[in-house]
Amino acid sequence: MKTSIKSLIMEIPNLITLSNLACGLLGIAFVMQGLEWMGFVCLLLGAFLDFFDGLAARKLGVAGEMGKQLDSLADVVTFGVLPGLIWKSLMELNGYCPTGVFCINQYIWMMIPLAAAYRLAKFNIDTRQTTGFIGIPTPMTGMALASFAWMSYTLGHSGNIWILQKPLIDLSGLFSNYYVWLYMPLVASYMMISEIPMLSLKRVKNDPLGKYKMILLVMTVPCLLFGSTGVIVYYFGYILVSILSNFAVKSINQ
Repeated sequence: MKTSIKSLIMEIPNLITLSNLACGLLGIAFVMQGLEWMGFVCLLLGAFLDFFDGLAARKLGVAGEMGKQLDSLADVVTFGVLPGLIWKSLMELNGYCPTGVFCINQYIWMMIPLAAAYRLAKFNIDTRQTTGFIGIPTPMTGMALASFAWMSYTLGHSGNIWILQKPLIDLSGLFSNYYVWLYMPLVASYMMISEIPMLSLKRVKNDPLGKYKMILLVMTVPCLLFGSTGVIVYYFGYILVSILSNFAVKSINQ
């Protein structure tokens, strides 16, 4: 009896990871029904679970290769395939791909899951990413891209309920631009697999980048002023702060 209970406890992190995967699959089902914004909600729930599976594994002392590989497989679906399909569906809804003719926009979304899969495989064997990231993490990229679904939903239902009221700083017009829709998957895919060092919020003793990590935490508050585009704004802010921190490290080492 004790052995079975212990075995069940050891599987808790994997069950959380599978719940993350289930969120990704459910989100895909919502997108297929034309409910892209619900796909975004499922992705957010998956991101919440993705944070806790690793935490649970470390607390229970059961972190291992099995959980690591399972986590990557779940992330490919939730933060790669799901946001890719959301992007494809929104492109079609916004008329950026005329039906009946060849259109590169019909295939640009594939870059998202392909880059996510490559990054996650690379992350599993990259020993450099213990205290920071090389390239932007897949979950953050997935959330940024999928948040366009929430932006589109708020534009169509503005003023219906309090959460859909016009934000203090409205950038929806900027992010609805055709060229943003066309090039955003390419930029996001490149940033995932790039060799650019990016900040992580992991604690490091005597961390010279501590103040930059604090900026990332504080930055979440002003991003709320941007409403439905807040996630995208934070995404670009994260890139900017990470690049600035890279210059700071170089000046310290010189």
